[in-house]
Amino acid sequence: MSIKRVAVVGATGAIGEPITKALLAAGFEVTAFTRSLSNNTFPPGVRVSPVDDYEDVVGLTEALKGQHALISTIAIGGAAYQKNLLDAAIAAGVTRFMPSEFGGDLQNAKVKTLPIFADKIAVEEYAAQKCKGTGTSYTFVYVNAFLDWGLVNHGLLLDLPGKKIQMVNRGETPFTANTVEFIAQGVLAILQNLDATANRPVRLNQAVVTQTQLLGLSKKYAGSEGWEVDTVSTATLEQKANQNLQENPANPAAYVLPYVKRTLYGVDCGGNFDGKDDNDVLGLRKMTDEELEQMIRGLVK
Repeated sequence: MSIKRVAVVGATGAIGEPITKALLAAGFEVTAFTRSLSNNTFPPGVRVSPVDDYEDVVGLTEALKGQHALISTIAIGGAAYQKNLLDAAIAAGVTRFMPSEFGGDLQNAKVKTLPIFADKIAVEEYAAQKCKGTGTSYTFVYVNAFLDWGLVNHGLLLDLPGKKIQMVNRGETPFTANTVEFIAQGVLAILQNLDATANRPVRLNQAVVTQTQLLGLSKKYAGSEGWEVDTVSTATLEQKANQNLQENPANPAAYVLPYVKRTLYGVDCGGNFDGKDDNDVLGLRKMTDEELEQMIRGLVK
């Protein structure tokens, strides 16, 4: 079956927005799930479906009727609700479900031990069981780091506007990173290659970089003066995240980012997708060093 109608949860987010735009540009019919009182705006052509209760499987099923695919980019704090989304997708006859993974490799044994990913892992396990014998299949999309977004937001890779970087393990660990546009194109390719991507993880791999490399290119175009460089080990990141989670679990700002960085930069977390990516299956190619440099130059303001 070909995919034509796609529902997106989180269509205005860091990943949801480029995915939505890419779907529209490729000719898909897109429906965005959003709160009825939301002030979010959407590109022309997006159908808006008010969804306020993600615990109401009956209501979610009604909202998903007629949809061929469901893509969730829901924030990590709402990951557990995706079990209800999957139940509704199966009941509504949705062909493909993509939960909100879009991060580190959750098949990795070390990543599985980090507590912030427990809900996402539970959703994966739930999907593997619930989709059996149904007309609904799933794809888990792993991207490791957001490349362009991660250079200018929250210091995920580095803070280009603020000229700051938290250098993890001396900045020499190679890791996979993908621009949000590449991730969107990967999602499109999955929808266009249903059989090859059914009921399994798919790993996108636009570039393998190091923090040292990114810092060098950033200094080249943003200037080498005035940089604030902090150094930390992945062991310290994990230790501090564990402590902050235990002391104040209601404050995710204190532990989510350290756990994410632990995933990105820890060699034992499998963040380098070279040799195990699905670029060839999806018809995607890695960026060249020149394209990487051009991208960073374009981010400097």
